[in-house]
Amino acid sequence: MRVLMLCYRFNSLSQRLYCELSEAGYEVSVELDVHPHLTIEAVELYKPDLVIAPFLKRKIPREVWEKYTTLIVHPGPPGDRGPDAIDWAILKGEKEWGVCILSAVEEYDAGDIWSYRTFPMRNARKSSLYRREITVGERRRNYRKQNAHKFKESP
Repeated sequence: MRVLMLCYRFNSLSQRLYCELSEAGYEVSVELDVHPHLTIEAVELYKPDLVIAPFLKRKIPREVWEKYTTLIVHPGPPGDRGPDAIDWAILKGEKEWGVCILSAVEEYDAGDIWSYRTFPMRNARKSSLYRREITVGERRRNYRKQNAHKFKESP
């Protein structure tokens, strides 16, 4: 399976997910999100079976998610929406938090939820939470199997 990771930065979450997917045998390419037109071009050139976005600062262009199965890794539980989710959880001293995998749609973090899990928050830096609790590597094999009926055929 060809996976295109779309990232604003290749942060610890993105790096861990890249390693997990590569070690599992997926063909993974990374594209930094610097401009919507370049994102569209990168996707059209790579022709992935799946686009996954573990860390973004802007919306994925409609031209991408309408044509390719595009999943967002959102560091928050179902119902949480918007940027800086894990930062707010840390600042508020949340005892439990979560991570969702959801479809990219027009509104931020409003797509269908493919999978989620909650976890107890621990006293740790954000990067550590990203590398351990938020990284979905241990569940990667289940997403496609559990949601195979949702995958569109890519061109």
